Amino acid sequence: MTTHDAWEKIHSSRDWGAYPTEYVIRFVARNYYQTEREKIRILDFGCGQGAHTWYLAREGFDTYAFDISESAIEKMKLRLEKEKLFAHVQVMDGVRLGYPESFFDAVIDSACIYANKVEDIQKMHQNIFRVLKPGGKFLSFVFGKGTTGYGTGTLIEPDTYEYMTEGNLPRIGYAHFFEQKEILRMYTEVGFKSPTIDLWTYTDNGNCVEGYILLLKNNLEKRCRKW
Repeated sequence: MTTHDAWEKIHSSRDWGAYPTEYVIRFVARNYYQTEREKIRILDFGCGQGAHTWYLAREGFDTYAFDISESAIEKMKLRLEKEKLFAHVQVMDGVRLGYPESFFDAVIDSACIYANKVEDIQKMHQNIFRVLKPGGKFLSFVFGKGTTGYGTGTLIEPDTYEYMTEGNLPRIGYAHFFEQKEILRMYTEVGFKSPTIDLWTYTDNGNCVEGYILLLKNNLEKRCRKW
């Protein structure tokens, strides 16, 4: 089953996520509430059914979003239309991100990138760095090895599993579990400097969740064109 097939199966069979997460609201409020919001261009990376897209559009930002699942995008479009909100949304794969260089003020990844093999995760990081404006900010949430489900299912590569048998993460598709030294290495290789890493742990229906909330910034004045 491909990544597309896995997420299409999920989004076509159930509704998932109607409201934004606290860490996304906190990031947007701290950095962009006291701005001319209509001039702040934000990308909801791997938006799913659009909880964060809905929030950003409702708050008046120039909102962009994509997901690999056609069903997820259709459900989000219906919600936006019903509430008379607008966002630039489309079906797209984050490995082949089709936005111009230096286009976004901010990119938000709320537990999307983790659901891939490492090779594709690295390509997504490169794409995000490319589409961010100099000084643009990137918020990302990924799962750590303390999350229930780590070590179960089929091992695809180091710390990446498929068809996990425990925990709250989807039982189909990939899940890569991070540790802090890997996070630092991955983002430094792309070009991000001095990420802020917050550890967020909690239990959900008896399962443990270990998450890293990452805040990164594109500090380059002149953009590298190697990608």
